[in-house]
Amino acid sequence: MKRWVDEEKFKKARAYALKLLSYRERSRWEVRDRMKKRGYEDRLIEQVLRYLETHNFINDERFAQEWGENHIKKGYGRKRIYFELRQKGLEVDLIDEVLEKLYSKVNEFEMALKLIKGKNFFSKKDRDEARRKICGFLKRRGFSFEIIDKVIVEIDKS
Repeated sequence: MKRWVDEEKFKKARAYALKLLSYRERSRWEVRDRMKKRGYEDRLIEQVLRYLETHNFINDERFAQEWGENHIKKGYGRKRIYFELRQKGLEVDLIDEVLEKLYSKVNEFEMALKLIKGKNFFSKKDRDEARRKICGFLKRRGFSFEIIDKVIVEIDKS
């Protein structure tokens, strides 16, 4: 591999990138952004990123998969996970593909209903206030209006 930059600078930059990845999986964009903020030059950053990709230390598809799985377990909806992955610099097509696979195994309605039943939204006697709070909570969690509406209908039945 031909070196375009000083070997010592490369080793130092690579060590920094590997340290970042030791904490948690990161997207390519996140590593680049953190290295840029640290003051590394673009050419050096690209060289380190190529090294990390070649050795499979960074992989945006794997990152999206892990991020999505972890956030589904925490009870987040598709929209929230999509938004967060976009913030991490991932491509729309990749996010759509990963979320389609992940949510094919998940019933978002059941997930949202379970979240609501775990909270005490009905401590007040005002049903309208409870519905408003449920809507806000599920919206912040990233559930679609369609899912939220189904949950409200189900709650109203009981």
